[in-house]
Amino acid sequence: MMHGQALIDRLGDRLAGLRGRLTPNAEMDKITWFRAGGLAEALFQPADEEDLAAFLKAVPEEIPLTVVGVGSNLLVRDGGIEGFVIRLSAKGFGDAEVISPIRIKAAAATPDKSGAA
Repeated sequence: MMHGQALIDRLGDRLAGLRGRLTPNAEMDKITWFRAGGLAEALFQPADEEDLAAFLKAVPEEIPLTVVGVGSNLLVRDGGIEGFVIRLSAKGFGDAEVISPIRIKAAAATPDKSGAA
C-alpha cells in the first residue's frame, strides 16, 4: 500500500479544482459508527455530484476505490483500505423525496431517520 500523501501527490494536477476534502491516511474509526478500523490510504469527501464526477474522471482505473455512506453498519479491517475511500455525506448525498404513497426516492447517503414525509 502506498502512503496516502504519496497517492495524492502522484495524481497532482489531476485533482486540482476539486471542492471536496482530500485526507491522506484517514482514520476510518473516526467516521464509522462502530468506531473501529484501520486507515484509508486516502479519503475523498465530495462536495456534491459534480465534484464526485470530476474526481472519478481524474483517478486512474488501476487505483482502487471504495464508496461508503455515512459510516453506519460499516466495519473496516485493522489493516485499512487501499486506494481511495469515497465518503458520501448526508449533506451532499442525503436527499429523500416521497414519490407516491408506496415509493420513496432516497440518495446514497440518506440517513434512515431522514424526514421525507
